[in-house]
Amino acid sequence: MKALPALPPSVLNIPVKVAIAPLLRQAESMAPKEIRSDGWPAYLNSGCDFRYKYRFVRSGFQFSCVNNHIVVAMTGSYQIAGSQTVCILNQSVSPWINGSCGFPPESMRRVSFSLYSDLRFLPDYHLQTSTQLEKIQAIDKCTVTIFKNDVTGQVLDSIASSVNAYGTTIDNLVSQLNFDKYLQPIAEKAGKKIPLSTYGYLKLNANAVNMGAINYLSDTLRFTAGIHCFPEISSDSINHSVTRFLPPLGNAPAGNDFNLTANAVYDYTTIDTLLTRTLRNREFEVKGEKIRIVQVEVRGLDQYRVEFKIVFTGTKKGTLFLTGTPVLDPVTQSISVPDLEYDLNSSSLVLVLGKTFFSRQILQNLREQAKVNVQELYNKNKSRIDSQLNRNVSDGVTLQGSTRSLRLNGLVINKDNVQVQANVQGALQMVITKTSF
Repeated sequence: MKALPALPPSVLNIPVKVAIAPLLRQAESMAPKEIRSDGWPAYLNSGCDFRYKYRFVRSGFQFSCVNNHIVVAMTGSYQIAGSQTVCILNQSVSPWINGSCGFPPESMRRVSFSLYSDLRFLPDYHLQTSTQLEKIQAIDKCTVTIFKNDVTGQVLDSIASSVNAYGTTIDNLVSQLNFDKYLQPIAEKAGKKIPLSTYGYLKLNANAVNMGAINYLSDTLRFTAGIHCFPEISSDSINHSVTRFLPPLGNAPAGNDFNLTANAVYDYTTIDTLLTRTLRNREFEVKGEKIRIVQVEVRGLDQYRVEFKIVFTGTKKGTLFLTGTPVLDPVTQSISVPDLEYDLNSSSLVLVLGKTFFSRQILQNLREQAKVNVQELYNKNKSRIDSQLNRNVSDGVTLQGSTRSLRLNGLVINKDNVQVQANVQGALQMVITKTSF
């Protein structure tokens, strides 16, 4: 009994682009523009003999992400004033001596700092970060010259404490950013049959999903989702079973293209449509006799054979019945019927059409015309196939892609259907333009 080749695993790598400029603006708006000492503009006592106050004004964010490692850099300016006295038994016994830096007419002192975090996807498609202060550096130190007291460290400690608190807030917000809601429409479509123009309906049957490294470029977060699956194609559009969720998410490298190999089962009605579309209006002439194919119908027989019913016009009009065994040449990607012969049902036409019409030369012409070039058929339908890869999935989520090649690996002719193993390769990407915490 003939059978298709073993079905290899398939992978659908989908580069995902997420426009996160609005999300970054939202994150930045949550960070305080200024950090002030408690009670500002009043002094904050750090002990009986010393008190100070400060104000820090930050710049905008500089965000980067390379292979899941995030760095958020900022610069800012600060000013500080301090007072010192003499204390005995925890009581001030002298007047306060004041000093300051960064107050007019002086310019504010400069400071830079950065946050870092490692970003990763969790199995439930949520993001996880652990944001910490990486470094804080005073570009200009602040020494209150009257009493030679360098209070830069105290100011930086206070700024660092506030920045770390902001990092914790960001971690909590990022954990609420669930990509499952963006991928859910993909899951629902992948769990149902997807129309493939004249080639039938595809169901992916995903069994694993992996996410590649996350990078940031030009206001866009980029990563690749790799969907491992065992797809199947059929001419039946009915969804006998539907899955609505993608498998748990794993973290592993992923490529950029897709390579799908699927076993397809077509009924003969679909084969009729394909052959008629391919062979309609093909014309040839032998010894003055012209024939032009109008319609083709196919019926399965035993022993991997089929019967062709060919409706024709031309010098003579009528219907021919031929039988043969379709054969796939995987190298040339052509399907032919080398043993095509007149069926007994055609013998009665001899009296009407004449013996010339049933010559071996015309039969040889029919064998040539019955060849189907898979590459030509694919090229003819490529735009229709690709149109299924370019669409809005949901509000703010679009798919963009195209196929690169389509090949047949195997062909089995049954009495009730035709089985084909097909491989299709191409590229597909998802673009998410609406994001928010």
